[in-house]
Amino acid sequence: MSKTNFITIGSFVLTILNLVTISSQTESDWLRKGLGESNKISLRDVDGQERKQLMFSDDSYFLDNRQDQVDPKQLGGIRIQNEAQKISAHLRWLSNEEIGVTKMQAIYDSLSYENKAKQEAKKLEEITSKLKKKWKNYIQVLRTNKVTVEHLYKFHAKEPVTHHLDCCKLPPTEFEKMESQYGCKVARHTSCDLIPYNIRRWTFNAGRNLTEVWRHNKQYFSSLKWQYFISKDGIHNEYPANSFQLLDNSYDIHCYDVHDIRHRDIYLSTMQSQRKHIVIVMDHGNSLSDNQLRTAKGITQHILGSLSEKDRVGVIGLASKATFPREDECLPRILVPATFEARTYFSQFFNNLEKQDVPTNHSLGFEQAFEMIENMLTRNRGRLIDEAMIIYISRGLLSSLTEAKDVMNTIASRNGLIQHRVIINTYAVIDDGKPIMYEKSFLQDIADQNFQKYDVQFRSSAPIMRGAMLAVNTTRDLSSTVGKFYIPLNKTTRDEYIFSLPYIDIADQGLTMSLSQPCFYKEVPFGVVGIDLNMEEVVEDITYYTQDEGSYAFIINTDGYTIMHPSFRRPSKTHLQPMHTDIWHFENVDGFERIRSDMINIDNGERTLKVNRKTGANDTTGSEGVFFAKYIWKKIENAPFIVVIKTIQEADETRELKDIYVQSQPEELMYHRLDLLPPDNMCLHMKQMATLGSSTVFLSAESFQKPYEHLSQEETKRMVQMYMAFLQDDTLLIMNPGLKDKIRNDVAATARINSEWIHHYQTSRLNDYLIRRYVATPGGLFRIYPGSLMDKNYDPTKRAWYDRAMKFPGHVTLTAPYLDVGGAGYISTISHTIFEGKPAALHHPADKAVAVMGMDVTLGYFYKLLVKNIPACNQKTIRCFMMDDEGYLIAHPALMEPNGKGPVEQQHITHKEPLVANDILYHRHFVQKKLCNRYNDRTVQRFYFFNTLLDGVLTNLVHGEHCARYQVTHIPGTNVFLGIVNYTCDTATAFCPCSMVDRLCLNCNRMEQSECECPCECPLHMNFCTGELLDEEDINPSCPRRSEHEQMVKENPLLVENLKQCYRPRCSDRKTKMNCLGVVNCEWCQIQHDGKTSLREPYCTDQRKCFGGVLGANTPYNDPIRDVDEEVEPVTIKSTPVGPVAGGIMGCFLVLALGVYCYRHHIHRNSHQYISTLPENQNRMSHYYDQDDPDQVEDPGAGHTNFVLATFDNPASISPYRVNTSYRRPAGGDSDHGYSTMTPHEDSEHASLPCLEPLIIGRDRYKPGHHSLSITKTQYFHPHRLRVGGVGVQLLHRQDYQGISPYPNKLVFHHRR
Repeated sequence: MSKTNFITIGSFVLTILNLVTISSQTESDWLRKGLGESNKISLRDVDGQERKQLMFSDDSYFLDNRQDQVDPKQLGGIRIQNEAQKISAHLRWLSNEEIGVTKMQAIYDSLSYENKAKQEAKKLEEITSKLKKKWKNYIQVLRTNKVTVEHLYKFHAKEPVTHHLDCCKLPPTEFEKMESQYGCKVARHTSCDLIPYNIRRWTFNAGRNLTEVWRHNKQYFSSLKWQYFISKDGIHNEYPANSFQLLDNSYDIHCYDVHDIRHRDIYLSTMQSQRKHIVIVMDHGNSLSDNQLRTAKGITQHILGSLSEKDRVGVIGLASKATFPREDECLPRILVPATFEARTYFSQFFNNLEKQDVPTNHSLGFEQAFEMIENMLTRNRGRLIDEAMIIYISRGLLSSLTEAKDVMNTIASRNGLIQHRVIINTYAVIDDGKPIMYEKSFLQDIADQNFQKYDVQFRSSAPIMRGAMLAVNTTRDLSSTVGKFYIPLNKTTRDEYIFSLPYIDIADQGLTMSLSQPCFYKEVPFGVVGIDLNMEEVVEDITYYTQDEGSYAFIINTDGYTIMHPSFRRPSKTHLQPMHTDIWHFENVDGFERIRSDMINIDNGERTLKVNRKTGANDTTGSEGVFFAKYIWKKIENAPFIVVIKTIQEADETRELKDIYVQSQPEELMYHRLDLLPPDNMCLHMKQMATLGSSTVFLSAESFQKPYEHLSQEETKRMVQMYMAFLQDDTLLIMNPGLKDKIRNDVAATARINSEWIHHYQTSRLNDYLIRRYVATPGGLFRIYPGSLMDKNYDPTKRAWYDRAMKFPGHVTLTAPYLDVGGAGYISTISHTIFEGKPAALHHPADKAVAVMGMDVTLGYFYKLLVKNIPACNQKTIRCFMMDDEGYLIAHPALMEPNGKGPVEQQHITHKEPLVANDILYHRHFVQKKLCNRYNDRTVQRFYFFNTLLDGVLTNLVHGEHCARYQVTHIPGTNVFLGIVNYTCDTATAFCPCSMVDRLCLNCNRMEQSECECPCECPLHMNFCTGELLDEEDINPSCPRRSEHEQMVKENPLLVENLKQCYRPRCSDRKTKMNCLGVVNCEWCQIQHDGKTSLREPYCTDQRKCFGGVLGANTPYNDPIRDVDEEVEPVTIKSTPVGPVAGGIMGCFLVLALGVYCYRHHIHRNSHQYISTLPENQNRMSHYYDQDDPDQVEDPGAGHTNFVLATFDNPASISPYRVNTSYRRPAGGDSDHGYSTMTPHEDSEHASLPCLEPLIIGRDRYKPGHHSLSITKTQYFHPHRLRVGGVGVQLLHRQDYQGISPYPNKLVFHHRR
């Protein structure tokens, strides 16, 4: 090669290296850029560098990363930055004038403040003292119950105490109204019993004798939830009485089977509180029939459900080979903590095992089980482990005459090496009527370890601990058979208190914690007493710890599991089982593990840790500052919990408002309970009881010293009068009715905005679009105009508009669209922070925010704002949009399209503008893909972050997408971007892959910055051995708490039926689309009833008549469809009368159809009488239809007649925990960053069903037809209940479920999208 070539190649390589260096420097400069003087990043500066850049693509080709020149001609002469400035000015005017931010800030600037020392240590002492008192009371209640039961048992030894009252036979008249504390109907005047099937006649039953004790406990400690006693014979006494008919809206469990699952793990962890080491081996070879396989799975579910997190468990599936839940360094080799997550994962593993057409290698199963136990002993050399257990579930059929001896040789050899410390329990799964004498004998010999019978020598002189063999032919009443698997372990029952981790109570779907203790007679345990506590009450002081000082509180147990943390939702809003997670995942900063160790091992202490943190809530540059986080903690006496307060604040003092004199306020205080203290001028604001005379004050649970007490008790007129008297008292002589001290000043300070709001309501030219104005403080005050009745559980500080404003202090922030529960349709909220007062009134985003003001605006208003400011947006090829800092659309023509449903919530730019999204992703200084871990449901969330420091115009790359010529710019002073797209091609050249079924990412194995995809989630896998992440690439920040959704308050129909609307928009007077667009309660009606045909003359009408632009469409509020005849366009074509002829034809047709239906109805009712009660499947079931019809449909009555066994036709249904294990949640479940695409109105499509015969059963009934789709997922869903023909029918959201249920005896109706 010539010297010239060498020089050329060398120059080329140097050029490439320089370009790559420039590229990385440019991006890292943005990532490190501080606030600077302008607090902006100039796109023009970056663009100058980009013109010199070339980057490698994944396939080693060069990509030109420059963007085109910004040319207004591409958009018809529109200068997008000028338009953004206009919109910015308008939004700022809305914020300052219509919401009243300027006035409210002036109010706070005029108030007097005083400096007070921070007192985290004092706060910590107050919280721990309260919790200590609570647990002392709980323990006292438990002791009282225990002593009472033990005395009753003494009497029972002399004269049987057996009177029972079956929960399942209580008449509905026994139950009182629905109580918020229980979430279901209960009978407080009595207790009742859950009774096993085969109970002996003289079995001890303490039930009615305990009722009075339990009732008095409830009177003294109203926060108690359930009180119960479970005897060793399986009788379950519970107070208050409950019928247990609908334990979970997701699936049915018959009341008679509840005893088999309720408190099963609580009972075992109390009777055998020592750690249990268990390996479960399940045979699924060719010797098992389908019925035996289902029975084997039922046994595994019951045993797994009986364990608790302190136990250790391993699982093996056995045929010719051994299989494990996951092939990694952990599960095939060692026993792991039986956490809820592990039990759920193992349960799914067993449910998914299929029968293998090979003989079972019994010896191999025991080899693997002993190896796992030996590995566990090796890892626990410093800890004494007396015994372990292998549970072997098999038919016991041998493939050769010599195999039995081989199995016994294996057991003798491996158990002898560890001094016979392993007990073996065997369960013979059998079919009725089939000879199994030899198989049972073989399994009995294994349980007895009867080596002599097979002439097998054992190698240890240690005594053999015999296990138990049990033949099982049904999964009914497993608690009285398999449930006693622990007895051979022969562990002594300890008389100690057992505290559970939080769990979802299947009786009422509430987050619950249990406290239990064993009962003894002559030192022999005979049962367990327990109490269930509402987690909302247990951790109320942590949940409602006011986070306005750069600090927060959390609570952990002595094992390091997180009980409550700011990343969690409030317990009252948690209805899905949380995955228990160690605190280090939430406090994931370097050095915290050492502090965690100190917290667990030292009763109280204080540590300081240097951490990096963003310099401001609105600093999106990624710049960081160094801070010192201080952790102070204290262990609760006599309880295994530790309270921690973390503070990130340099100042030692804080400023607080001085007392404000209420008498100087011009307006009278009005509480939101208009139903209890109605004013003179009441009206109906859409669907809310309201008044225009004044704003109303709502106090959330955070405002009260005892939040749970406030939430659980019903407010009365007297209580409201006490609140008002205290809040208006300047003398400080009126007794505090239980409010926090700071709330008085919040009420007094915000009262001064009342007159401003009333004035704007009377004079504003925007009343057609503005729905309500409000202000909220961190302490829990919420003031709203028009004054309205609010839901008691509402918390303004947990709403998206509050979170957005606090993230961008000093900015005008907009939320993505959502459905207004007050009846205004789809809306967006404008919000803005109010800062702590300063005399000079000069505020900075780093100042302390003391309030957030907001205003709800109709969604159509923002699109109208675009069209009025930018007339070109009306052109066919031009699309204008506004999106927030996460890419969710606030205004877009697709959100205005008539579809009968209104705009789908949380539509992302990747959904509606994929061409633009694909091109934008190459502008790395503008958009980044981000990840965070949501540990409570074990998902990794993928979302977008758009840089609000953009100063300039973003447009197409030089060699990027040119079918869509776009320009995007930031709207100054907001969290919003303005975009304009000019489509020059008819064919799309790019798309963003999105799952149409759920939120699961389509490729979880990779995430590239330049690859377009919708916001989505992937499963987060944990290492069950260590509790750490399984994949180091999943180390991401913990996701912030998800915003809560508002609920509509239930009002007394008698109070609202005669109220007039507060505001009448006069929709029919608006003759053009632009005049109608965005007006409150108005819709531009364009489409006929069929959802397709356009109206000849569109018109403006009430949204209840034409929701989403479709005439007669159901609203998401379940409004009755109003009479629309007067609005339907008249028929102008004259023709011969056809009414009588058509009527006669239709009459004949109906008679014929009715006759056919009755005949079919009669035939099928005579031939199919069985109605299944099996629960809905909770897993993706689309694979059911990838196969041919099953070879046979078993007679439901043959082999088993109970629901537990039947559930194994659907292997995922047996677990009572109802948790997602495949991580495919439906869109619109409790969503995270607002990714939900499900809206409440979609249920309305199910309101009208065709005439169906629910008892028709057959293979063709559940095989999908030509117009059916397969089920795609069923996790995390609570279907609505309807009754059709006397049979329960599940109606599923059409976005989440498609097809027909694979179960022949339970029809599930679905709609195709």
